[in-house]
Amino acid sequence: MLAGVTGITLRQQNIREPVDDAASLVGKLSELSRTTYRALLKMEGFIDFFRSATPIDALELSSIGSRPSRRTGQKSLADLRAIPWVFSWTQSRYYLPGWYGIGSALKGLQESDPSGFTQIVDLRKSSPFLRFVLTNAETNLSSAERTIMEQYAALCPSEERVTSVFNRIMEEFDLAQLMLNEVLGGDSAARRPRFTMTHQIRADALLALHRQQVTLLRDWRSALSADDHISGDRLLVDLLLCINAIASGLRTTG
Repeated sequence: MLAGVTGITLRQQNIREPVDDAASLVGKLSELSRTTYRALLKMEGFIDFFRSATPIDALELSSIGSRPSRRTGQKSLADLRAIPWVFSWTQSRYYLPGWYGIGSALKGLQESDPSGFTQIVDLRKSSPFLRFVLTNAETNLSSAERTIMEQYAALCPSEERVTSVFNRIMEEFDLAQLMLNEVLGGDSAARRPRFTMTHQIRADALLALHRQQVTLLRDWRSALSADDHISGDRLLVDLLLCINAIASGLRTTG
């Protein structure tokens, strides 16, 4: 590592820092994306959806972190630490923190500043930072799986305010795919065949694990509601093992 850093430093001593022309436009995209993301978190029923459609309640009982999942123990988004927040969305294959908002941001720029959007398309190859941001969002989006998301959403209360949260997420999911394909130039599977292949290899095994986890979550929560602590404790062990298996299959906790 030391030799690598030294070599790069010496080679770049007399090279001027490159100017990234995407800087001003990325600021606009950031603001548009942040507004969309924050609007979702403030939707009525969002907390109920999050706690039902992800295994966050099981993760909070696991002993796999260096610190508690919550800073003070309050069941609020502000109190939740970043790791369990991302971990729970990854487990239910939403990958939401990695892509939510980018579709609306790109669409908003396209409508409000067509020339700026054209510039974004032109800069996707020449700007390292922009290419990294777009590719990273696309990676998270491609790792998400609609049919699996729907299975976890079926765990939620059948209330309109909760259902509307899922519908909003799916709208942004479709928009993000559409806009990233337009900016990056075609379907992700065609542009990144190796990445697509690695997902396909593990798809069937992961689908079986996700189905098992949805069943375990439903049964475990029912046992807790019925004050059946013996069944609840047994199911929690199986549930935590399933969480570990999915994380291993995905090769990430988020």
